[in-house]
Amino acid sequence: MIPSAWTNTICKSIGPAMLCVAAVFAGTHSEAQTATTSCGENLPLSGTFTFDGQSVSVIVGVRWGKGVLTLNDGTQLAFSANGIRALESGVRVGTVSGEVYGIEQTSDFTGKYVGTAQQFVPGKSQGDVFFVNPTTCVALVARADSSGVKLSAPTDQEVKIKFR
Repeated sequence: MIPSAWTNTICKSIGPAMLCVAAVFAGTHSEAQTATTSCGENLPLSGTFTFDGQSVSVIVGVRWGKGVLTLNDGTQLAFSANGIRALESGVRVGTVSGEVYGIEQTSDFTGKYVGTAQQFVPGKSQGDVFFVNPTTCVALVARADSSGVKLSAPTDQEVKIKFR
């Protein structure tokens, strides 16, 4: 299950993207609602992922890369991701690795995710990454290790994931 210590950070990061994400992660007795589906409580750990990507931005950031999803049963699936973020400038490359929560069937992993990542990357740094697919209620909680220079406003970002 997603550790409850991350609840406030996740909710602040992606608040506008979901109608009531707090109940999904906080473990309350209410049932969370997204715009298109009902999310359960305490999303179960489904596996891990690694991702290598890069971004280039001048006011609007464009990012892309490839990764591997490893499910709890050991199944490995290659995926690609791309996305955009407004109010960002810089160039960077990096690796993201972490946990995936809430997958009921493999296809739940694909789709559009919204969330946040570290806002300022001077040289080489690490930062937390939180993304949720509001349609399937799958959550990505990870650590990013990147190098380059990036400066961005505290805005949400979108990433689209598909299997290769």
